[in-house]
Amino acid sequence: MPVLFSKEFGIAQEQMYQLGVFDVFLDIDSHFFINIKRLQNCVIPEFAESYKKVNDYFSSIGVLLSNSSYNDKIYRTALSRFNFSEVNGVNLGFSQGTRGAGFGIKLREKIIRDAFEIIKAGSNQPEIFQLVSLFEENVGPDRISDMVARIVYDDILAYTKRVYKELNMNEKKYPEYFFNDGILFNPYKNAPLLLLPCDILHKLPIARDWDDIDRVCRENNAIKREINRLVSSQWAKMTASAKKDYLLNTIFKNPEVLNRVIDAYRKSRVEKCNFYEDTDYLVNFCKSTVNINDSEKKDSFSATKEILLNYKEWVELHRGALVVNPKDKRALEKNVQRTIHAVALMYCKQNNWDISPETDSGRGPVDFKISRGIDKTVVEVKLSSNAQCVHGLEVQIEEYAKTENTNKKIFVLVYVGIGKQRIELVKTKWNQLSAAGKNPAEIIEIDAVEKKSASIY
Repeated sequence: MPVLFSKEFGIAQEQMYQLGVFDVFLDIDSHFFINIKRLQNCVIPEFAESYKKVNDYFSSIGVLLSNSSYNDKIYRTALSRFNFSEVNGVNLGFSQGTRGAGFGIKLREKIIRDAFEIIKAGSNQPEIFQLVSLFEENVGPDRISDMVARIVYDDILAYTKRVYKELNMNEKKYPEYFFNDGILFNPYKNAPLLLLPCDILHKLPIARDWDDIDRVCRENNAIKREINRLVSSQWAKMTASAKKDYLLNTIFKNPEVLNRVIDAYRKSRVEKCNFYEDTDYLVNFCKSTVNINDSEKKDSFSATKEILLNYKEWVELHRGALVVNPKDKRALEKNVQRTIHAVALMYCKQNNWDISPETDSGRGPVDFKISRGIDKTVVEVKLSSNAQCVHGLEVQIEEYAKTENTNKKIFVLVYVGIGKQRIELVKTKWNQLSAAGKNPAEIIEIDAVEKKSASIY
């Protein structure tokens, strides 16, 4: 079971939302990173000067390189300044252990040598270092995030201490935990527990590894334009290594081209991140925040109903609506299916049930089947935005139940702010089917429209 910050310390989700604090997992890394472009326009007091601090730091390295000869004393000083160990405690990245990748000496030497050649060719913008993943292999979001976090570490520390104060997190309230200079020690990772605002985090538009460079170039409009202008169709025929050399030598070592790229990069904006689009975070968040601890013997229908009623409570009363029905995007049926599956899987493991998501037994995939031997219950999920709601109740789930040879079926109808009339049509159809003695599926209605809170609004 993943351990969520708010869950571990009994902090209300609403309070986290109000403060804009990223609800991090304590025992695993979340696949998000400090995004330099999000820092550029950040108004959070502790981070208001962070972007300038990053650029000033890289500008100082650039000045050293521009006034050096290869491997002389000034050059080696620049190399020594390009040293970014991981900031332990932010719990971000792809690391499977307690520590991330950081920058090893060989990688640092390679980056500084390439930066030296770029600067000597006539470019000295600090953004060169922000775009380092475009011309260096083995530089992905973990390392970029480490680099930025190390430079703005004091800002992270100041932000963490302020949020701790606002959350009343201290030794008196949490005597079973260890604090050092006001910062709580994460018992799951043997490191300080640092906090970050949601506003500066994102899934960085850079390659996780070099094989992902084509996606990176497609997403960077300035780079894409230069590639199309200079090599066009030849790009697809080039090897990954050749593409890296091309970007380094033709774009980054060409001041005129690089100026165009960096000008476009400076003007670009990165929208706020919707964290629940990341499947791993979405599922782990749901697992950590929904409580189901019933080990009584039940049939599959009773067990499934309990799972869904607990899920309904989470969505309607504990800000789960923000997860399954985000403000900034259309509600996705997959979000609901994934989070129900996360809750159901947890329950089934505890109580020796089998769960099969999207099982296709010949007439299309049913969303869920929970079973133990021949005792089976099928579940179909529909959002109120789906024009097939009535068809789902009247036809789809009935076909699935026949295929599975069961009369136990539950139809989950999720209201997402539109399609209220469809909910009424489903209820009318259920009454008609019931009156005709056809044993329709039980309906569980979930209101996934966020409720405004007086404490926030």
